Amino acid sequence: MRRIISFWTRKTTDKPAARVSLKNYFAFLTFTLLSASGGAVYLKADQINNELALFSISKGFALQMIEVSGHNHTESAAIRSVLAKWREQSIFSINLTEIRRELLNLGWVKDAVVSRHLPNKLTVKLIERHPVALLQTPAGHQLIDEAGVMISGANVSAFSHLVVVSGKGAAKRAKVLLGILESEPEIFADVWAVQLIAERRWDVHMRSGLTIKLPEEDPVLAWSRLAILEQDTAITERDLAAIDLRVPGQLVVEPNIPIRGNGSKT
Repeated sequence: MRRIISFWTRKTTDKPAARVSLKNYFAFLTFTLLSASGGAVYLKADQINNELALFSISKGFALQMIEVSGHNHTESAAIRSVLAKWREQSIFSINLTEIRRELLNLGWVKDAVVSRHLPNKLTVKLIERHPVALLQTPAGHQLIDEAGVMISGANVSAFSHLVVVSGKGAAKRAKVLLGILESEPEIFADVWAVQLIAERRWDVHMRSGLTIKLPEEDPVLAWSRLAILEQDTAITERDLAAIDLRVPGQLVVEPNIPIRGNGSKT
């Protein structure tokens, strides 16, 4: 998505800007200022920078337009809060590194490319994080991206359809497991949560309450075997508490036995 964010409506000059490098342009400005002052070279660095900025603004090189693309989840107000302070500043004095650093502090922004275009335009290309799962934390569910990074400020309720991930170290390893599970879409459709056990292997929790215990070694093969068995027997639809695939070449089922009370003595 590409959007134009214009902070003010000051008109630019009708004359096209010459194609000149930033280094050569500042060299020209410095020469002009020194010539005007009779060759004096006793100005402080800050004063010189300010004079150069004012001179460039007077020549039509003031920031007038900002073009933002890649903006899908990041709030417009958050973007404006980063960019607004640069309005009407000299296009040459805008700190692109600082702008990028502030944009990276926004929860949805994974990376940003900021470029200046003479005479008066700034472009910002946002690369947003791709949400893959909900991480279970003491503070509630948090949205995470492919690298397991929590996306701060995200509306978690809008992503309730994603799989819930839990267990120590699970966030960084979730993408690989989800890729395995998605390889068998008919079974994956009923998966609602996965849990990393002892940082070694995964338990997969189905919406029916069934738990599928994957092995530490070669979970891909185990999941594929289950998918084949599901096509022939619809085993995941049976009244089972768990299907244990941890032993290679074997499948152990645990029946869903209701817990009964001790009853009352007569």
